[in-house]
Amino acid sequence: MIIVIVQDSSTLEESIRTFCCGKRKGQQELDALIERTKLSLLYFLLFLMLGILAFTAVNTLEAVRNFQQQESALQAGDVKTIHSWMTIPVISHIYHVPEDYLYCTLHISNPGQHRHATLDEIARSKRQPVDRVIRTTQQAILTYRKEHPHVLTPTSTLHREMKPRAPMPGRT
Repeated sequence: MIIVIVQDSSTLEESIRTFCCGKRKGQQELDALIERTKLSLLYFLLFLMLGILAFTAVNTLEAVRNFQQQESALQAGDVKTIHSWMTIPVISHIYHVPEDYLYCTLHISNPGQHRHATLDEIARSKRQPVDRVIRTTQQAILTYRKEHPHVLTPTSTLHREMKPRAPMPGRT
């Protein structure tokens, strides 16, 4: 609480004006400081967001490039695209090699038991490193291609003729 002792009314007005203006000036400085702080925070958040956006864009472009390279290798029938998560039926379909041939090469006597097993699961059941099972599968495909040169390399479903869509209401 501020107590002002005033001798006359003009001094009272002057004291009030000084008190109010001083408070306004201090408040204005405080408001300006708050605005600068807000603006600095907004700039910081904007630059942070732009940095995250750039990082995400670079990672997305790398992922697309990697996918395109793998798709090209797959279309060319490159056996290096075989991975541990693939199953024998998938490998057979992609590389146009009979499943029985692959099961025989991997020394699997009961194919029905391993029909949905990945190469990783097959390797674990045979107590072998998964890399060895993958290399054996790759070698089997290459050997089969040498013995059966008439087998075509796989083609992508994207390049096949697509059936026209049936007309739908509202579609012309």
